[in-house]
Amino acid sequence: MDRPFFNLDSEQIDLKLGFEINRIESLLLSEAKNLRPLGTMANFGEILHKGHQTWVGLDPQILNTPYIEFAEICDQLQPKTGEVVVDLGAGYGRLGIVLHFLYSDVMFKGYELVGERVIEGNRIFKNFQVKNGELFQEDLMNPLFSLPVANYYFLYDYGKVEHIRHTLSQLEDMTDHHHFKVIARGKGARSIIEHEHPWLTSLNEVIHKNNYSIYAF
Repeated sequence: MDRPFFNLDSEQIDLKLGFEINRIESLLLSEAKNLRPLGTMANFGEILHKGHQTWVGLDPQILNTPYIEFAEICDQLQPKTGEVVVDLGAGYGRLGIVLHFLYSDVMFKGYELVGERVIEGNRIFKNFQVKNGELFQEDLMNPLFSLPVANYYFLYDYGKVEHIRHTLSQLEDMTDHHHFKVIARGKGARSIIEHEHPWLTSLNEVIHKNNYSIYAF
């Protein structure tokens, strides 16, 4: 797949790649409704995933960052051979797919709480022989989980505000050891960074786009 491929509508790309995202998200929603018939999108994820906000019930094309946006981010970053990109709240691993086809020598590690999404993403990775990428089922709030060392961290509004704060605090703790870039997507993550994390906003120029910002430390 070349760069123009990722300019297509994201749902079309999912179908061409063989993803079954709509089916999986529908099953998750049905399971949540069976457990709590009067529930809403605000708490369906919490019902299924021990109080975590996993956005069950959200339109899959809103849940997942568009491929064209991931391609644009990668073009902005220009990651080099051997560098590592970590996706925190990776969903189905769209970022890993984009990297595989456009920057195949870059390592991708995606962390996602919902097991069904991880299994499906890794199935597509296997189908396209993605050698430098993998999805991992992980609770980012698990006290035993440590962020891996990477050159780039993609942070979506993957959960509750306190969860985003926890992840950003973990990243701040890593600044004594190495330099990296944080790509924050969504109003929540960017707002927290701008108001609470001057170590990301004051040292280097920030690239702001409509839906995401790139911070360098």
